[in-house]
Amino acid sequence: TGEPALMNDPTPVHDNRFAVMVGRVMNPFLLPIPTLLIILNEQPFNELLVWFTLTMGLILVPGAVATRLTERHVSPIYKRQTRGPLYLIAWISVLACLAVILRLNAPLILIASVATLAVWVPLQWAINTWVTEISAHAAVVSGCLTTLIVLGKAGTPLVTTILLVLVFLTIWARVVTRHHTPIQVILGILVGILPVLIVFPLMLS
Repeated sequence: TGEPALMNDPTPVHDNRFAVMVGRVMNPFLLPIPTLLIILNEQPFNELLVWFTLTMGLILVPGAVATRLTERHVSPIYKRQTRGPLYLIAWISVLACLAVILRLNAPLILIASVATLAVWVPLQWAINTWVTEISAHAAVVSGCLTTLIVLGKAGTPLVTTILLVLVFLTIWARVVTRHHTPIQVILGILVGILPVLIVFPLMLS
């Protein structure tokens, strides 16, 4: 095709069933669910339920529906060119959610979390568009773990170790199944971590 090697889409393989299972369990649409519950665990239950439902509904539902429709009617989302519109939908959803929770005076910790997503999505899109396909799995799992560590919500050292093992398993699975190259996974890790380290200290200090 004449396209630089860095820009090529790797073609996934599913020979390793364990790696495939890891990829499905550590899905970018699933990981924010327990992460947000942990982030909001100090809120009264009724308030936690409201903020959780509102945030997940505004951010995850549009992205999940768009992803499903894209894979069914357009092209597999492992193809880099297919992901551009999905990132746009995700960013609009995040910005809309941020506007709503600001208006409703949500807990600052939730506002900072959504603001972090507002930085992450366009960064992920830019690399995907102009550099190479980038691992959303690696970005989300790294971002979620970093968020819990920065907020002091990762629990005991044992829990932190287990979470780190899950991160490395996810990274390994994306490479083994050839959804991504090592470079694409490393970029995903960096893009997942950096917005957290920038936004949270600015907003919560």
